[in-house]
Amino acid sequence: MTRKPTALLSALLVATLLFVAEAEGQNTQHVDTFLGVDNTGNTFPGASLPFSMVKPGADVLMPTRWTNNNSGYATGRPVCGYSINHVSGTGGASKYGNFRVMPTTGSVNLRDVSANVVEEDSRPGYYSTTLDNGVRTELTLTHSVGFYRFSTTNGADSLRLLLDVSSLLDKGSTPQHLLTSGVEMVSDTEIVGYCKSEGGWNTGECEVYFYATINQTPSSWGTFRQGRMSVGNRTEKSINSNDHTEKALFLSFPTTATEPLEMRMALSYVSTQKAKENYLAEARNISFEDALRSAEEQWNALLGRIDIEGPQEVKTMFYSALYRALMMPTCRTGEMKGWGSEEVYYDDYYAIWDTFRTATPLVALVAPEKVAEQITSLINIGTHEGWMPDARSGNRSGLVQGGTNCDVMIADACVKGIEGVDYEKALSLMLHAANTEPAEPRLYGRGGISQYNSLGYIPHTTERSGSRQVEYAYCDFAIATLAEHLGHHDIAAEYFERSNRWTNLWNSEAEHDGFRGFVWPRGEDGVWVQDYSPLKLSIWNGVFYEGSSWQYSLYAPHDVARLIELCGGRERFVERLDHFFAKGLNEEEVRRGLKGYYNVGNEPSFLTPTLYTWAGRYDLTAKRTREIINTYFSTGRSGLPGNDDSAATGSWCAFHLLGLYPNAGQDYYLLTSPQVESATLHLTGGKKFRLIVRNGSKDNIYIRSARLNGKPYHKAWISHSDITAGGVLELTMGPTPSRWGQRELPPSLSDKK
Repeated sequence: MTRKPTALLSALLVATLLFVAEAEGQNTQHVDTFLGVDNTGNTFPGASLPFSMVKPGADVLMPTRWTNNNSGYATGRPVCGYSINHVSGTGGASKYGNFRVMPTTGSVNLRDVSANVVEEDSRPGYYSTTLDNGVRTELTLTHSVGFYRFSTTNGADSLRLLLDVSSLLDKGSTPQHLLTSGVEMVSDTEIVGYCKSEGGWNTGECEVYFYATINQTPSSWGTFRQGRMSVGNRTEKSINSNDHTEKALFLSFPTTATEPLEMRMALSYVSTQKAKENYLAEARNISFEDALRSAEEQWNALLGRIDIEGPQEVKTMFYSALYRALMMPTCRTGEMKGWGSEEVYYDDYYAIWDTFRTATPLVALVAPEKVAEQITSLINIGTHEGWMPDARSGNRSGLVQGGTNCDVMIADACVKGIEGVDYEKALSLMLHAANTEPAEPRLYGRGGISQYNSLGYIPHTTERSGSRQVEYAYCDFAIATLAEHLGHHDIAAEYFERSNRWTNLWNSEAEHDGFRGFVWPRGEDGVWVQDYSPLKLSIWNGVFYEGSSWQYSLYAPHDVARLIELCGGRERFVERLDHFFAKGLNEEEVRRGLKGYYNVGNEPSFLTPTLYTWAGRYDLTAKRTREIINTYFSTGRSGLPGNDDSAATGSWCAFHLLGLYPNAGQDYYLLTSPQVESATLHLTGGKKFRLIVRNGSKDNIYIRSARLNGKPYHKAWISHSDITAGGVLELTMGPTPSRWGQRELPPSLSDKK
């Protein structure tokens, strides 16, 4: 069973990992933790460990709630404190931002404690700022404990800390709301507290607890309740469940001490006692420097499982994306009330609709044992609660954006040979969701599944009918794939057939921009909706979630060959893709609230640039993916084309930098247009897979020939087993296309018929 690691145990594990012997590089040096913090990328630049429960970092003030970032951070904004838990690269409504600590050398004014950043530094496992209020703050961590170190820079005779136990990040249409909170100084150097809130991404309640220690005795202290100060008071708690008043503790320290002021805050989602146990297990006997050193070792151990060579810009983009992919979901084994302490539990699948396509496959390539743990957690959640989540945060499931996409995540692990998962139990839970109408379809399960099963399609009167239809079909393909691997051939046959249901909403008579055939809204009586625009976008209440019919009509990951046939054949399909990527909107369409056809930053279009390969035009896949990266991705704080979506967007880029792109849920990668010079994967059992790119450059973007283990290789795709077996793939690049990659096309379900 997986336990949350203590700092000592983490260091020991790091030293003994099989991969470390083969990967001694310090790849943390290539990580820019600020990449994507701006331009609505929402990435988190604070201190983090791989899948750590705590992520301490700075929270800033923004002009309005709608401009706030879920990470709590934005460049150039005043810092209002450092909270203990964050997510990275998420959209929608925010979660967390609990127990914000703000240092100052001036008076404590709850109306505005913010200060501007003078200097700032961040790297994996570490974050620091110097503020214009005269305080330098440094952060590091163990798995469950945030380490804070404060020092003055302006010669002030006292340093004050304000600990806001009611703090919450505030963004979106369903913002977090405080329910109850409390704080108590249980001794001169120990503090405990709690916060219970509701709202945020999944709208549910969330309880968080802390136990903190300080290394100096304060000279004075007091509490705040709704802005009113009580000097000398040690305790503020909610009187009852209706007491939503904000509460805080302030502490004052003389600056005559020979050592900086340090605070260590341990977190728990169970109780303050459990938070103290986490502290004693992880942080009691180590220093700030010890914790930082262990954090750096842990990051280097995981990032060192793949070594790439190439331009520095490529290294920065790749390792920064891999770093973020290893941040979430968060390991919280032992932190679910009512569960056994040894049952594997992860939280902050925020959301699998985003991560199953690229982020999880990237982790599966470099740390398959972590994916096994995350899937085991999904199974445990399903066992306890009846449903595996599509999204989860704050120990609550929701919101479901599309299908039961954990199905694809599980099938992906199975076909890639990831061990340590009870796939039989997973299949049972997947079948339950595929045949049971959920009572709360935005929180779990497949909404509209009864109609999908009785009619073969979801009528447009049920929300997100179009996007659900194509996603459910692919989730059924995932069920069939898993069942086939487990030897349940009757189930496999049934669900392979069900996976064709995406065509039940294919309107072959629908026409737009000269192209015929689209996924289209249809009534319960079977009649197609008239006067519907395939460019129409919606979120929750429309036909397609975060996309249009133009985007979702190109989504059939398991049967692209059939999609090409429905679109009029290969030549017409290529014309359709070219139009999709090239077409903009006229002024009238913009005024009507419509947007462009291709959305580089959103998941429904992630696979689309590679679809040319199924039409025998690998060269256009190479051209298009290289063009997208060069146009929309870069290093720097605005280096992402929008929300990172829990590292999904960055992982999309990372795969294409390698020249390998996964079709998640299936056991192969499409070869695209690598920008690395070489890459070495350090695999389990001491094996290596080496990718060598010859003659690559900004102009030489096409693979003209390839060799696998010394033999000519003609396919523009490669199986996962070819990679995990170890070996060498050599790609020779050139400025113009050859006929390479046209001979044997990637798999499609239609090929089996």
